[in-house]
Amino acid sequence: MVRTGGKREKLMEAAKVLIHRQGLAQTTLADIAGESGVPLGNVYYYFKTKDEIASAVIEEYRRHVAETLRSLDQSEGDPKRRLVWFIKSLATEKEEVADHGCPVGSLCQELNKDVTELAEKADDIFAAEIKWASAQFKLIGRKDAADAAVQLVATLQGISLLGNAMKSPAVIGRQVALLCDWVDRM
Repeated sequence: MVRTGGKREKLMEAAKVLIHRQGLAQTTLADIAGESGVPLGNVYYYFKTKDEIASAVIEEYRRHVAETLRSLDQSEGDPKRRLVWFIKSLATEKEEVADHGCPVGSLCQELNKDVTELAEKADDIFAAEIKWASAQFKLIGRKDAADAAVQLVATLQGISLLGNAMKSPAVIGRQVALLCDWVDRM
């Protein structure tokens, strides 16, 4: 049960955990209330519908990705090193990803079964990662920077999917290392 922060923060943390672990379709507002310790009636004060809480979760993921990429840009001068750190961020979560998949990838996959505003909003997270990676590849001097960026993000998602399907943090760790080597050889 989530126990830190205010009610809205507790609801958001519970929603992120439950949506990641069991999917949006299987997560009810009652589940989120139970996981957060917030009475169900109070949930409606913050979020009127499940779509509203899903939208807030997506926005939090978007904000986190933007902050991560901005932090990489500010803390590391070498674009290769920035890419390697971006790749290694998957390895830091390899146990959770092996158990439940990539939180963003899983949510995008579920939402894209129907064309909705939520699906488009979630897809923007990958678009931001690809745009950022493309800029890094351009700085390295890759003429195919846009294609390399798509390849990188697609490979990370493939690693997440396969690691989850195989329930193997080791697969994730090994493939992350190989992907880092690919960047280092550029």
